[in-house]
Amino acid sequence: MLLKEMWSPLGGPKADNSEIDWLDDLKFFIDDNEDLVSRFMMPAVHKHAEFKDHPSAFKLYVRPINRCAEMYCKKFDLNKEEVFPESKIIELAQQVCEQQKQFIDKKDYETD
Repeated sequence: MLLKEMWSPLGGPKADNSEIDWLDDLKFFIDDNEDLVSRFMMPAVHKHAEFKDHPSAFKLYVRPINRCAEMYCKKFDLNKEEVFPESKIIELAQQVCEQQKQFIDKKDYETD
């Protein structure tokens, strides 16, 4: 189910998908799926802990987010290149990197 469908009074978006925040929906999709988090995101988080202050640490999240986006698009029958161009994947990777850096700094993860 798309995040937007959960609160839509009419049951979901229409043909005009311009108002859907795809990145936010993908982030929700990833966070809500324990398998995706453990298989794709946590290995990146552990690697990020080693290089947390590196300016290109966000690149550790690009491949996992790409894989999750492929699964998302397959599940909802979407064209990945249209919905998630590389620039949007990088944007989300930077957001995730910043968020995870805060968790790593607070030692929320066992990264040893």
